[in-house]
Amino acid sequence: MQQETYQIEIDEEADAAYVRVTQGAIASTREVADGILVDFDAEDRMVGVEVLGLRSRVGNGDSVSYLTGLVSGLRLRPATAAAE
Repeated sequence: MQQETYQIEIDEEADAAYVRVTQGAIASTREVADGILVDFDAEDRMVGVEVLGLRSRVGNGDSVSYLTGLVSGLRLRPATAAAE
């Protein structure tokens, strides 16, 4: 099984992270859960995911593993279901 590679930016000061999935242009953003915003391109494909309040979600755990798992899970859902 091939593992996806994402570009992950963590801002410790802002307690937030952004995971870039593709290099596409962002056409819309949807909040799929409290503090989790997903960016989509014009064809409703996921471009990236912003996570606010990262420390409260991860605690002392591995932020990169959490973010990778979150994005992988979101990619399994159709874009319209992600917004519900």
